[in-house]
Amino acid sequence: MYIINNYMKADIITIGDELLIGQITDTNSQWIGEKLNLAGFEIRQITSVSDDKEHIINTLDEVSKHADVIVITGGLGPTEDDLTKETLAEYFNSEIKLNEDVLQDVKDFVYAKGFELNERNIKQAEVPDKCKVLRNKNGTAPGMWFERDSTIFISLPAVPFEMKELMERQVIPKLKEVTTNPNVIHKTVLTYGIPESSLAELLSDWEQNLNKNIKLAYLPSPERIRLRFSMICDDKVKCNAIIEEEIKKLKKIIGKSIFGYGDIFLEEAVGKILKEKAATLSVAESCTAGNVSRLIASIPGSSEYFKGGVVSYSNEIKNKQLKVPQNLLDNFGAVSKEVVKAMAIGQRKLFNTDYSVAISGIAGPGGGTLEKPVGTTWIAVASKDGVISKKYTFGKRRLLNVRFASAKALDMLRKYILGYYED
Repeated sequence: MYIINNYMKADIITIGDELLIGQITDTNSQWIGEKLNLAGFEIRQITSVSDDKEHIINTLDEVSKHADVIVITGGLGPTEDDLTKETLAEYFNSEIKLNEDVLQDVKDFVYAKGFELNERNIKQAEVPDKCKVLRNKNGTAPGMWFERDSTIFISLPAVPFEMKELMERQVIPKLKEVTTNPNVIHKTVLTYGIPESSLAELLSDWEQNLNKNIKLAYLPSPERIRLRFSMICDDKVKCNAIIEEEIKKLKKIIGKSIFGYGDIFLEEAVGKILKEKAATLSVAESCTAGNVSRLIASIPGSSEYFKGGVVSYSNEIKNKQLKVPQNLLDNFGAVSKEVVKAMAIGQRKLFNTDYSVAISGIAGPGGGTLEKPVGTTWIAVASKDGVISKKYTFGKRRLLNVRFASAKALDMLRKYILGYYED
């Protein structure tokens, strides 16, 4: 049933000086890598190169020694620094000629935008005559498919939505037609609340007894730890069943820390729970300055359960809007158990919601004391049944503190609603 180490190999090359000097973040290679892997390819290497003909050719020579498929993005624009098309024409001893089908695509695209056709637009319709054209309906630069010996070279525009459309509708289907690869199965379990090192220790015995054909990866971030199960096989149904059996065992160990599967975040998991319970939520934020509200409202359909929030950055707003008693602010300070509980209670009353979340902390880098260092954060969750609160101490980096606090707040709410939370 299992086909192990039988991937064809793929390399990804991104072209552009802007990538090398950090002006643009390369998200294309990450996306391409995921799609190629799901199609059964082993991603051997990702390389970024400059807009330099010699550099591009040398890189193509090197990677073609090892890769069965090479996907290239970038350098197909209409400006003088876009050298990929000319470089590929030289590399494959090809002449650049006007392609009438591509020209029509370019005309359709330009005229639909209300622009006039110019010489640079027409030049985009010129392609090497030894390539198979991948027609691009979302831009002016077509994709190109070359073959040499046993290697396939695919050149795509770097504009993400153009590249993705070509990959999904033309490149992946065509690769599946001309290559034979095993099935690659990935299933991801999403956890929160247990640090990576502690999670690995907790799962040590389970992991040692994991089915030998499953590869497990820990993928941590401030908002979640993803546990990715991977298998290569020729029978998807049987492999899925094997992975599901292991996940059942995992749930018995860390079930309360598992908030979802696939590629969701806590805000989506919380939204699903609130929908199922037909419950409403409001948020009072100080140090996170509206980030939790932003996350919740980013989910489609969140208006069904999210009524809104208050960014109570100053003590004046805490007192006047959320009705936090002035004596609590004076005696305990804004970052305290007493104040955050009062914020949650006041917020719930103000918005008349089933649940409320409140956050007050010292995001940094300044403002900390010996008693309350930077990163000190109090979070509270309130409902008709009462209010819970907990103190966390994160770190000294402001933006990370906001991310940590936001995720903790969402997870506290999730566990509280599900009856998992222990104050």
